[in-house]
Amino acid sequence: MAAHLLNDCAVPNHVELTTGFALSSGSDAVEGCEIVQEIDDYFATSTIDGRSPVPLPDTRLVLRLGGDGERDAHGMSDGQTKAVQEDETRPLMATPQTTMDLNEATGPELGHRHSTLLTEMTHRHPKLEAKWDSDFSPVPRNKSSSNIDLAGTSKMRHSDSEELVPKANGSNANGNCSSIPSPNFANPASDQNRLLHLADVITRNISPQAAADDGRGIRAANAALELAAAVRPPTDTVMGWFATMSVISAVRLFMHWKAFDMIPSGEGESITYAALAERVSAEEGLVVRVASMLTSSHVLAHHSGFPDDQAPRLSHTPTSLLLLSGQSMAAMFSLMYTNVVQVSSVLPEYFDCYGRTEPLGPAHIPTSYLAGQPEEPYFALLKKDEAALRDFNLAMRISSRRVPVTGMYDMSRVLQAALDGRETVWVDVGGGDGHTVKEFLKAYPGLKPEQCVVQDLEEVVVAAREQDDEELSGVRWMKMDFLHDAPLKGALVYYLRHILRDYSDAVAITILSNVARALTDPASRVLISEQLNPDVASTAGPPPLYAAFKDFSMLSIGGKERSLRQFEEVAGAAGLKVSGVFRDRATPHAVVELALK
Repeated sequence: MAAHLLNDCAVPNHVELTTGFALSSGSDAVEGCEIVQEIDDYFATSTIDGRSPVPLPDTRLVLRLGGDGERDAHGMSDGQTKAVQEDETRPLMATPQTTMDLNEATGPELGHRHSTLLTEMTHRHPKLEAKWDSDFSPVPRNKSSSNIDLAGTSKMRHSDSEELVPKANGSNANGNCSSIPSPNFANPASDQNRLLHLADVITRNISPQAAADDGRGIRAANAALELAAAVRPPTDTVMGWFATMSVISAVRLFMHWKAFDMIPSGEGESITYAALAERVSAEEGLVVRVASMLTSSHVLAHHSGFPDDQAPRLSHTPTSLLLLSGQSMAAMFSLMYTNVVQVSSVLPEYFDCYGRTEPLGPAHIPTSYLAGQPEEPYFALLKKDEAALRDFNLAMRISSRRVPVTGMYDMSRVLQAALDGRETVWVDVGGGDGHTVKEFLKAYPGLKPEQCVVQDLEEVVVAAREQDDEELSGVRWMKMDFLHDAPLKGALVYYLRHILRDYSDAVAITILSNVARALTDPASRVLISEQLNPDVASTAGPPPLYAAFKDFSMLSIGGKERSLRQFEEVAGAAGLKVSGVFRDRATPHAVVELALK
């Protein structure tokens, strides 16, 4: 199904633009509605010059079903959503129509704003394809317009040939016109407009109203990173990488010394450098040098003794409190220090040895190569190291809290099956200690513990049972190795959270093939809850830094983060197909629903 979005900005004596989007085949119509609403919100909150809000005297969102046009609906009412769901075979036509009085805006400024819109929307929605004519130079005399053909052919129409001058588009790897033009480094005005837009994104997403919204904080941070990269000299950028590595080294050292634990953690409490040095049995000068990396990077807070001639002091910040012993983030730091920092030292040698291809796993991966036991899979190595295994299990809890567990997938079918008394509704494949099932039981009281099964390796199940968690009382525990065994048959849902990302495509296909064997009911579904990366081949611009980092870090254990296209490929090879995608609006996380072919 296709959904088309058009935005017409008709401004006398200025430029009229038509920005085109196409939602790729197989997309959910309701998702199209949400994107339309998001674009409308964008125009309602963005600025044109980095300072003044864009005046919108007449903004309206028009949604209609394509085809014979018998049914029209306006706005984002439940009725519209229902109408779309009832007739998913007909194209959803969506037209946010906005009339703006841009007295201070020049053509290039407006053009860059629309280009930025396309970039943001295609980043947030990988299925969204956008076509955009590159820089234009209007003469602000008569009204002109640019029409974007959603089939992929860009056309220009204007009343005066001098008024709108299209420039060459950039190209992507396959030689086709790219959705967004290549960066125009020769156009300082365009660069300046981009910087102003980034500053505006930061301002809008750190407002008091947005303070409690983690998603807005992430958007502000991403914009700040891009802004810093744009204004920082290249040489400073390179040296900055080593400054970051030095911060990591200093954190590692303080954690090894238990120095963070030695700093009082009460509100308003602090410690002198000399007292901290005494507590960790180190020379004060050394502690000062290490701590300086942490205070300059805002991991710890420095308090000068000036002007009272008191000794300088250190205190905790919200960041350093996460690094106290026993904290999930401290465990995550130790895990990532091994899998990223230490592994990086052997990556050139590893790929020289095994060839420059993605690790197939589960053995002969960078972490096992680093450990001098290349024949061992990653999790076999963890089992041999009690401290490492403890850190891994603790770190996975922070991973679960960083991205949502519930709230993305439509649970109506699940809850109805539970209400109908189905014996096995939910199977958490590789569910560990059951913390994910616990989240679902809290969020959906209609789902009963007795209808849930957690399956994992025998030693994991034994350890989980020993915890005797009252909130998991009634949940059934079963041993199972998803690399070799099929889960319990006959359940409605088989849930895999952060499982496939730990493995290569070949191993992921094996896991999904085993799960597919358990799907004896055509209504059964497999839910993959993981990060959904943009498809590099079809998405304008690079992925967000954090998304790229997560994928790169998985390389060390032979895993990978995947795009929707990559999920479709591994699912297809296992006899499954993608039947739905449920995205988190604030993060790249999603639930990919699979069904039997």
